[in-house]
Amino acid sequence: MKRILFAVIGLLALFTIIRAYAQDQEVENRYVIQPGILEFETTEGGARLAFGFLERAEGQGPGRTWNLFPVRLSLRAGTQSFLIAMNGLSFLSPAGLRVGRPVTIRGVRRGDVISIGGDVTVEGTVEGDVWTLGANITLLPGATVAGDTVALGGSVKADRRSKIGGNKQSLPNIKIPFLSLLGSEHSAATFRFIMEILGVCLFLLVLFLFIHFGHDQLSGLAAVLSTKWKGSILYLVLAVLIVPVLTALLIVSVAGILIIPFISILLMFLAYAGYVAMAFRIGLWLRKSSPDVGPAQAYSTGLLGLLVIKGPVLLGILFTLLTADFFQGIGRFLSVIGTIAAVAATIYGFGGVLQHLRTKVRGV
Repeated sequence: MKRILFAVIGLLALFTIIRAYAQDQEVENRYVIQPGILEFETTEGGARLAFGFLERAEGQGPGRTWNLFPVRLSLRAGTQSFLIAMNGLSFLSPAGLRVGRPVTIRGVRRGDVISIGGDVTVEGTVEGDVWTLGANITLLPGATVAGDTVALGGSVKADRRSKIGGNKQSLPNIKIPFLSLLGSEHSAATFRFIMEILGVCLFLLVLFLFIHFGHDQLSGLAAVLSTKWKGSILYLVLAVLIVPVLTALLIVSVAGILIIPFISILLMFLAYAGYVAMAFRIGLWLRKSSPDVGPAQAYSTGLLGLLVIKGPVLLGILFTLLTADFFQGIGRFLSVIGTIAAVAATIYGFGGVLQHLRTKVRGV
């Protein structure tokens, strides 16, 4: 496990070195990938997307709030520049993020509204921000937006009888890469499929690190998941009870702003390690093999387990691209099954990792 951590730290350092080297070069087109930052720069404009784990909202007086998974988007088009900050949890809400489809808000919508390639029409109240990429925003009479109203690559049309609590901004002439793909007829499914493929690539990278730097740890985790399932569930329940209380105590403390991001990274790493170990365990069960297998067989076993977990989701997305309602219904059903399987594997795998760490500590 220590070697895996050192390898991850080395990759982060490598990304930082690449970023520093790229900034020193005077080139017309530059694309930069760094942990927490995606950036591209051209002669006509550029964009920078930064994200993190925790942010303290400033300018709120005594009632300052904490923003989980903050996202900051900075865009430049010629002499114009633009910066927007928002709560990244909005991306996880199916009602908050729409891709390639028009959105109409009626009644009261709590949270931010994000649309990529689809116009947004507000007839009711939005208790948050409304922003679009490559689309327009229209506020009808009586509409209310508590936060900012922003259109990147589009315009904002607000009736004089509507209310905007924050800023009203638009950059209609800005060019956003790949927006034509996201604005196509099957853009939502295309976007999802791309994200799933990126998830598979991440899985392959983590599995490679496990096999070459922590093969014994991977075998131990697989053994724990199959033989000590009661302990895995027990430690999972304890984590669910303890982690929220610990987080609340850290938030009210002075050192919390420094400690919570590291705890978040650690928990996400342990959960994903459990997900990889669970996929490996499923592959071993299908091949009827023992955890002590060679590197090549371990790699193929992990891929087999991943196919079982993520296969229904990928197949479901492909079915939703078909025009027939019958096939689209099958696609939605397969996507739900695959999502449930992935969540269950991650949760149970996280408990198995905690059980495995406890066993290692006792052994020491």
